[in-house]
Amino acid sequence: MKKAMKIMLAVDGSEYSLAAVEEAARMIWPEGSMVKIVSVAEMPAPVAPWAMPMPSEFFKEWDRIFEEQAIANITRALARFVEIDPRTETITKTLDGDPKTAILDEAERWDADLIILGTHGYNALERLWLGSVSRAVASNSKCSIEIVRRRKNHDASELGLKILLAVDGSESSDAAVEEIAGRSWPRDTRVNVISVVHLPFTPTPETLSLPESYYSQVEKAGREQAESAIDRAVSRIRESNSEREIPLRLITDVILGRSEEKIIETANEWGADLVMLGSHGKRGINRFLLGSVSQAVAYHAPCSVEIVRTKERRL
Repeated sequence: MKKAMKIMLAVDGSEYSLAAVEEAARMIWPEGSMVKIVSVAEMPAPVAPWAMPMPSEFFKEWDRIFEEQAIANITRALARFVEIDPRTETITKTLDGDPKTAILDEAERWDADLIILGTHGYNALERLWLGSVSRAVASNSKCSIEIVRRRKNHDASELGLKILLAVDGSESSDAAVEEIAGRSWPRDTRVNVISVVHLPFTPTPETLSLPESYYSQVEKAGREQAESAIDRAVSRIRESNSEREIPLRLITDVILGRSEEKIIETANEWGADLVMLGSHGKRGINRFLLGSVSQAVAYHAPCSVEIVRTKERRL
């Protein structure tokens, strides 16, 4: 099974943050893994230059208040984590600065394998502003990241997870498969392995002149590639099942449509607890083009999402 992991759990004292703590504590981490719980003591925005000058004692008092709040956030999170999982080693640290950069900087310094944090799940306009921390961390993290959403209508007596694994045959997709295969999961966990055939064109007057067989051939080729990606994933997970007391249960499906839309739609219809998928790990305009699927799913899925990045691709 997988080697020990370094998991960084970022908390802010909110109920969404507590959901991330509970999800992290219910996971079965590899032996020797460590969870680092962090909270950021974030100062308010700088006072405008035209505002009335404030004494230095004023800012020292704010420093103290926000430091105490960060410590309280960590204390509450640690108590809840240990209540659920008293076995995994935990450490804590308060951070200073802007959460968008402080979390990323600490994860890189500590060489974290995975960052876990909650998201407030606001509507589109509110999310633009209030969900900016999870958005920034998901977009710029060099390691894997899990965005946690509290599961709706979930019976706590149900131990198993419903994991939706989206694959496309790429190296980043293989990393997500390996993450499923290499980790332990709760009893009765089910994995739905899907691959989406996204036809790379929209018919235009020019393409309409192509023979009808052209479109069926393109779709056939796409389906064959999707089936191949699923077969590889299933083969690896079944191999890992030989080491499990209770094997992961598998189902598969090839779906036609836009990747991000179909992944989100399937997660909704199947009632997934967690979506796992790889990220191409690009930067700048390349990330916008190649990483758009994982980013869209992370922002809009109805459940938690883990975007898997390997250390070899953290460039």
